[in-house]
Amino acid sequence: MIKKISGLLPKEQNWLVKAVVSIIVSDGQVEENQIKFLKMVFKGYLENEPHETLTEIARLLKSKTIPNLEKLQVNDLERLIFILNILSASVFTNGKKLKSEVNQYFEAGKKLGLEVGSLSYRLSLEAERERIKRKLSDVRKDIGDFLKIT
Repeated sequence: MIKKISGLLPKEQNWLVKAVVSIIVSDGQVEENQIKFLKMVFKGYLENEPHETLTEIARLLKSKTIPNLEKLQVNDLERLIFILNILSASVFTNGKKLKSEVNQYFEAGKKLGLEVGSLSYRLSLEAERERIKRKLSDVRKDIGDFLKIT
């Protein structure tokens, strides 16, 4: 199971960065938590990329330009699942599921050759994961309030 972007091929890494940027900028806003997500997921990648690549990513984020994504063939199931996990998580980085981000997620998924049904299912799993995360946070707060612990 791949846990870091370094488990992907260089071509897959480059494509994934652009795909995540396309989802993030699709609503015309770039929020701080989205930048944190990019830095967290792509930490090793960003540290090892040439200056030109980093400049291009920064330019896309600043101008809120959706990069053009080419089709990408991923021949390994583990790498494909990792890419899909990152794409679906990027839809929720700002705590909301915006229509523009969902549309861009589907566009990226289609470039991977995935069908809408598979993409919808994965996105629904991510939505449920986010819902559970919020509920757990509420329960933690309620217990802390009850026990007067922070």
